[in-house]
Amino acid sequence: MNSRQRLNWLNSARRDIQASLRSLRIQQKMSQAELAKKMSVPVDQSTISNWESGKTIMDLEQLLDILMIFGKDWKSFFGFLADNAEKRTMKKNPRIDTNTNDEGED
Repeated sequence: MNSRQRLNWLNSARRDIQASLRSLRIQQKMSQAELAKKMSVPVDQSTISNWESGKTIMDLEQLLDILMIFGKDWKSFFGFLADNAEKRTMKKNPRIDTNTNDEGED
């Protein structure tokens, strides 16, 4: 994968994470301000808004904290993102084999 493809993948993953977190917050009937206060290192409501809109990027510890607040296992969350990314790839490029081995085995 070249650098442009990696950048496109990263941007797509970031959008998926933003949408998923917003969706989790809304499902829990929690406001941005409430989520901000529950974080282990509290942030401002505008920070949550900026994360959800993509204006700023949360760090990994903040992401993991949010997942814990919502009772989500980080392994299943990232697996969910990977499954969604694979589905998008298959829709765009139906001939791509996602089960190929990139370890150089023949």
